[in-house]
Amino acid sequence: MAFFWLKKRINLFYVLSFVPLILIAYCEVYGVVIAMYGFILLLIKKRNLSHSHEAGKIQKVLGLIVILGSFFVYHALDPFFRYVAFYGRANYVAYIFGLFLIFFDISTLREAFTPLFLIVAATSSSFISRWLEPYLTPYIPHFTSLIVAILRALGLRVTTDDPNIIVLHTSKGLLRTEFVWGCVGVYSTLIFSIILVVVLFEETSSFRAKILWSAIGILGTLFVNVIRVTIIYLADYFYGFEVGGKVHYIIGYALFITWLAIFFYTFSKRQVILGKIRSVKQKLF
Repeated sequence: MAFFWLKKRINLFYVLSFVPLILIAYCEVYGVVIAMYGFILLLIKKRNLSHSHEAGKIQKVLGLIVILGSFFVYHALDPFFRYVAFYGRANYVAYIFGLFLIFFDISTLREAFTPLFLIVAATSSSFISRWLEPYLTPYIPHFTSLIVAILRALGLRVTTDDPNIIVLHTSKGLLRTEFVWGCVGVYSTLIFSIILVVVLFEETSSFRAKILWSAIGILGTLFVNVIRVTIIYLADYFYGFEVGGKVHYIIGYALFITWLAIFFYTFSKRQVILGKIRSVKQKLF
């Protein structure tokens, strides 16, 4: 009897978790994509939630207050942010938090961290990028110099008229391109970091291992961005600005998704890889 009640309670939790996605889709089409990823993470945690205890009465009342308050988040955000949807991702975060308080014991909130963090961090990444822009913009010329050095090493005729302007001496004439904040790759690094936190939080690896793989992942993301910019300039140089524009539109997504697949596949096979490295070392030494 207790098993069927628990199953019914968890199923009701997921039904109530899904319903607001319809409202988000109506108010903010793009926002429902990020919220949906959070919901999928909740689905993945269904087995963990099946071992949880029911919340106490006081906690349920608190959860109900949070859920009711989630419908008024718009009024708190509207004075500070432009174009805030009446019901969007921020509302959904508060709503899910309230649901957890109603349905599960307080200790189960750990299971809520990754989906809520994903939604909050992915939503705020663009704000963080804009916040970092004035602080990191003075360093863009260093990135420009790196790209120029790579292009020259590849045999391209390249000069700079300005610290942030690269001039390509193509067969059809000069092509001036300006480096702006969006070219640096901070946004993709932030997105990668968000996904990394979500994945590593669920891992049982040591803290040292998590720091090491985080460093590898972030440095790899920055390196992939250098490759992205280099490919765009090669397309501009050899095929013209129009082709370069098309490459610019798709290459970032293609490289980022490929890097994500390579990194997380390697991370999942890290024990096997370490075993092979140890085996090679034993044979050599």
